Amino acid sequence: MIKKLLFLCLLMLATSIAAQTVNTVTIDWSFNSTPSATGNTKSSRTIEVGDTVIWNWYSGGSHNVQSTSTAKESFESSFFTQGGTFSKTFTQVGTNDYICSPHRTNMFGTITVVAEGTLSIASFDALGTISMYPNPTDSKLTIDFQIQNTEKLNIKVFNLLGKEVLTKQISKNDTSVMVSNLNNGVYIVRITSLNGENSMTKRFVKI
Repeated sequence: MIKKLLFLCLLMLATSIAAQTVNTVTIDWSFNSTPSATGNTKSSRTIEVGDTVIWNWYSGGSHNVQSTSTAKESFESSFFTQGGTFSKTFTQVGTNDYICSPHRTNMFGTITVVAEGTLSIASFDALGTISMYPNPTDSKLTIDFQIQNTEKLNIKVFNLLGKEVLTKQISKNDTSVMVSNLNNGVYIVRITSLNGENSMTKRFVKI
């Protein structure tokens, strides 16, 4: 009975998010993480409502992520060393200053959240279609795509803590991603072109 109820809950969750497209931003969190840094180390980003920021602890030492008193949304991670991750999904328009509390003069940034649809994000929408099924699934995902001048795509799967749990390159002749070894739950799938210029993020439920 409990298993049936759990299945129904996951099925309802999958139905509500199956068609949802979300975006994630990754920040490599280290002593070099400032608003003026480049690449993934840059700590100030602009995102849309509903987007998720994932901080990856990128160097030695013990650090945390903590919002300041003026931030629109409150968040605080535990202290981690290299390899740790923390994620936050932002739901309100506004400005969110944050710091590493022991190193606030060296590690700080701002997450600016704007209304959904405000940013011009390079996605696959104008180039073709991507479909992912079944959702939920207990063993295998199929990711079919019809994209202009595209024969292969990179696939990365993350859990809701932002940890990468699976990676694969798919092609038109190999569209299957095996997920049978994953724990039951909700996962984020990041689909990117080989040149990194286009991306799409979806979610699925493993049962």
